[in-house]
Amino acid sequence: MTATPPVSTATAVAVDTAAATLAAVEHLVQAVDQALTGVLPVKHVISTHVSRTPTPRFVVVLGWEGSGRGAVVDRLLAALPQLTEVSLAAGTALVVAPELAEGAEPAVAEHRSRSAGRLARYPGRTEIERRLTAAEVVARSCVDVVDSLAGTVVGPESVLDLTGFARPTWREGRCSLLVQPAAGGVLVPFEARDQVPCCADH
Repeated sequence: MTATPPVSTATAVAVDTAAATLAAVEHLVQAVDQALTGVLPVKHVISTHVSRTPTPRFVVVLGWEGSGRGAVVDRLLAALPQLTEVSLAAGTALVVAPELAEGAEPAVAEHRSRSAGRLARYPGRTEIERRLTAAEVVARSCVDVVDSLAGTVVGPESVLDLTGFARPTWREGRCSLLVQPAAGGVLVPFEARDQVPCCADH
């Protein structure tokens, strides 16, 4: 298994453009990814979180082990000039409006504690977005466990088709990928890429 950065040493930066839909937040993830090419270490994580303060939306949080916060913030502010930097108790937020900072704070806390969040970029992602077994998913990525809907048994040799899209989530400190049965006797992610209009290739 490819480990995610330890919570105690991870640097965390929230990016909040008030994205109202999964498609919008996937576009934001893509923009963050492109802006930080060559800046972040390979084993960084970009997760998305639901915030309801002051309005319902998705917040992006990126985390990595080590330093470099200043370079990351500078690069993001240059790429997304509508953002403003705000200091948080547990990290930094880049927001389009000051009132969003209150809702970005719990998103950073969730990211650091791995208590919630949907992982859009993570160690091993490109190694598992293909057809492979459940055991290979765990061995090649930061995914700790492959879970299934009730009534479906997932064993080490169960075949998963994750071609091009796999979005695991954090729950109680563990990274879990939820799957469901599909045609041909394989398992596919519960969240399908065609559920995110315009973003199937992100």
